[in-house]
Amino acid sequence: MRNITLHNMLRFFSVLFALTAAGLKSQPLHVDGVMAVVGDKVVLRSDYETEMGQLARSGNFQDSQQLSCMVLRKLILRKLMLNQAEIDSLPLSEERIDAEIDNRLRYFQRQVGSQADLERYLGKTLSEYREDIRPKMKEQLLAQEMESKITSAVKISPQEVKQFYNDIQKDSLPIIPAEVEVAQLLIEPPVSQEAKEFAREQLQMLRMRILAGESFEKLAKTYSQDPGSKENNGLLPEFGRGEMVPEFERMAFKLKQDSISPVFESPFGFHLMKVAKRMGERVLASHILIRADYTTSDFTATQQRIDSAYDLLYEKKIDWCTAVKRYASADIGNRGYCGFFTDETTGSQKMIFDELPPEIKLIVDKLKLGDFSEPARTFTPDGRAIYRMVYLKSFTAPHQANLLQDYGRIQLEAEARKKQKAIDTWVDKTKKDTYIRVQSKLIQCPDLKAWEAQN
Repeated sequence: MRNITLHNMLRFFSVLFALTAAGLKSQPLHVDGVMAVVGDKVVLRSDYETEMGQLARSGNFQDSQQLSCMVLRKLILRKLMLNQAEIDSLPLSEERIDAEIDNRLRYFQRQVGSQADLERYLGKTLSEYREDIRPKMKEQLLAQEMESKITSAVKISPQEVKQFYNDIQKDSLPIIPAEVEVAQLLIEPPVSQEAKEFAREQLQMLRMRILAGESFEKLAKTYSQDPGSKENNGLLPEFGRGEMVPEFERMAFKLKQDSISPVFESPFGFHLMKVAKRMGERVLASHILIRADYTTSDFTATQQRIDSAYDLLYEKKIDWCTAVKRYASADIGNRGYCGFFTDETTGSQKMIFDELPPEIKLIVDKLKLGDFSEPARTFTPDGRAIYRMVYLKSFTAPHQANLLQDYGRIQLEAEARKKQKAIDTWVDKTKKDTYIRVQSKLIQCPDLKAWEAQN
């Protein structure tokens, strides 16, 4: 299970590709040149060095020759899949490319901070970056589509999982870190109608000031309560249909360019919007967000609600799942799954302890098995107040992987291995019919020379 297959490397590099493929913070060490030709596609030295630099910084590999060959092999495989995807005319919409770029940018903006911080890091505007990365993103998605087509029929049976596990040498089984099953019950205070009206009136006054000639951007920077766009004068990342809450999207596609919207409400609060640009089904817009302030009575009512849940749990009159479904707010905290955190890879409720959010780890550290924390007020990443309890259902100490405790993880590895065999079979067939040449003076990889020998 410690061996990394070519299939897994494709997945791994797809993540690393997110912001680096366009040369972000990484310039080629040499004059760009062709390292390999696959059909009518080329592998450039700049692509190779970008991937090498990212993987080397991850610290996963020590053997530089092995690393070099693996990176070049991965790049050639991507070009082989891309070449065949174009031959097969696999469908890929422009909307999907745009959505994938925007998803990546939103993810990295959350890591870096504001949009302005991300643009400083990129050294260019988000619009410029989108144009730069678009060809690489299209290439990556087409290669993924080809891989999906190759492996779509692969299924794994319980017997195959067991056989896969039995074939692993016992001293090669990985150590699984401490795992937990942890859930949270979250209640967001209700906002009074009076507080909503006050927030609406504040924003209405700002609208009047803008219509009288004041700068939308300056007022956004001064008054907006959206931390993600405030420092960028209210400017949001470009978005398309289905990427924003419905209320926001409806206004964005209804508003004329450079006009100021009426005050409108979304689940995040009250907004003013200004559309800077519309490009087909894509919009570039700024907004000012004002949230309704909670009153003391709002907090008191919510404290009483979560205290009621706590008391019933403590007295064992209800179980945890019932408490979550009865008392938790509907749109936060994974209420439909009893508030449990889930592993994004396996879909399991079992989480690696170190992968929990830091504030949850601190709470879990103090809990005994089956315990739940006392109610406490905290805040969401976007600044909203919430009340929370945390429940520790199970704890599994670090251990060597086994079928009883780690079936889901082993199943994923077994399925990946079977998919890898399907890819290997496809490669063996396809490379015979595809022109492939590798610049042997640059790198020595015996298995890639064998690829050349077949065509």
